[in-house]
Amino acid sequence: MKNLFKSFITILIVGSLVTGCDKMLDVNSERVVSPDEYNMTATNDSIYSIIGIFSQLQNIVDSYVLLGELRGDLMDVDSKANLYLKEINNFEVSPDNPYAANIHDYYSIVNNCNYIISKNAESKYEGFEKFTAACKAIRAWTYMQIALNFGSAVYYDEPILSVSQAEAIQNRQPIGFDELAPILINELTPIKDVLTPDFDFVINSHTFNTSFFPVKFVLGDLYLWTGQYQKAAQEYKDLIYKNSYTILNNRYETNRTVTNNAFSGGITMYGGGWLNLFSTGSAEYITNIATTNEYDYKFQLDSLMLNAELVSSEVAQNNWRNQMYYQSATLDTLGDLRIIGSVSKQKPERTTSGSGTVLYHNLKDFSDMKYITKYAQMNFLTTSVKNTSKIIMIYRVALLYLRYAEAINRAGNPNMAFAVLKYGLSKTTLENKAYIPYYEVDSVNIPDYLDFKDRRFDNNIGIRMRGCGNVNLDTTYYIIPKLTTKQDSIEFVEDKIQQELALETAFEGNRFQDLMRFAIRRNDNAYLADKVASKHTANKEAIRNKLMTRENWYIRK
Repeated sequence: MKNLFKSFITILIVGSLVTGCDKMLDVNSERVVSPDEYNMTATNDSIYSIIGIFSQLQNIVDSYVLLGELRGDLMDVDSKANLYLKEINNFEVSPDNPYAANIHDYYSIVNNCNYIISKNAESKYEGFEKFTAACKAIRAWTYMQIALNFGSAVYYDEPILSVSQAEAIQNRQPIGFDELAPILINELTPIKDVLTPDFDFVINSHTFNTSFFPVKFVLGDLYLWTGQYQKAAQEYKDLIYKNSYTILNNRYETNRTVTNNAFSGGITMYGGGWLNLFSTGSAEYITNIATTNEYDYKFQLDSLMLNAELVSSEVAQNNWRNQMYYQSATLDTLGDLRIIGSVSKQKPERTTSGSGTVLYHNLKDFSDMKYITKYAQMNFLTTSVKNTSKIIMIYRVALLYLRYAEAINRAGNPNMAFAVLKYGLSKTTLENKAYIPYYEVDSVNIPDYLDFKDRRFDNNIGIRMRGCGNVNLDTTYYIIPKLTTKQDSIEFVEDKIQQELALETAFEGNRFQDLMRFAIRRNDNAYLADKVASKHTANKEAIRNKLMTRENWYIRK
């Protein structure tokens, strides 16, 4: 920790706070200002300052995804992968690993958030509360990444503006997540109802209104990690309700084509289907981080995947292959269609017409689908479009619903949690006692965090229906079996949520932390160790043994 703060002395506020709009997504700017040169006295000052923080977030996107996925069971390295990727994959990270040695970039985000928050408190210009809340949410999310990836964090909420401050703070004792989380919860709770800034800025085709981290989402995550499940559910539900987020039956659903009660080999795509869920402007987006769209520039994820240094594991492929696609009681087959748009048998290729990226899929051949195409979907390659933004999705609608399901399940509502996956939450679902028994949810006197009776949810479908057909009609395969105790049912449904997270959010940066959370909750290190080791064919037992020790889950600095 001794050297973490050195860069703060020279990087007090990033250059994009004061440079022109054409440079706002350029993270290489070395322009800095001193505190005396820059004071926020109006809304425009905060607009430029928070775009500066957005530009700093670019520095951690590769780290966020690689630490979250390569250490999990779904993403793997190819033999031609660079050494640093292999180190992460094998939990043997060297001190100079560029994807894991950038902890100072995380603290730089914290420091600049601290600076803006402190200046806003001094100026109190019209609308400053929105920008303060936005910075506190980004700061809390960033602190979570530090603690969950590196095992601890040095907490401070004042901006470092001098050498003496840096020296004093770097001598503070780092704290673990258990100690950090209550601090962050206390910071976010008073501002959870503050609205997101009205932000119509568009730079290089990127709209910044999806660059904010909703306070309620971050607060819900903190409650979820700390076992405060009803509170987590309430924050998630409030965010869902406020923004009318739904898993719609006419958006991003991909079905097999049926002729004369037989699968004909084609697919039917509603609203562009799962393939377009990650495209620019998707209604699925809640929060993303943007960077420039110059191939191989700073943001490396799409290059690493298109060059097949990063590939999907056999575990990930089997997850999709082995799901039951249910058409009717007389027609079903194997194969979750969310595999389309996630992985491919051949590399995505840049088109010559400038129309986008060609992805190769064959419904009759799901073998060896190793190429990860999800990031090509987020960042279409063309020959005619240059300098448009690239994105990585942090928060999206399905993830919000899955986190909500995780919370209500542990709060004692396994059937309702299962309904998130299978049926979709709506008035009809809540009142169907075959789906959610009365003893679990009283649909008349329902607590607010379980209430989805509003008309805005009438068209909600189960998340699983996006790629597995009419699972809402399935009474044979996808069901909660009769189990001895309610706790058994809760753990059964939790396993289903964990599996659904793998099917729905593979490669997006969440996987290792998801497995950590489930394993910690169950006090069962093998829950994580067994799943991660399953992708390692050559050194499976060595990886498992290493991960049976919880300290090895973190990057050591």
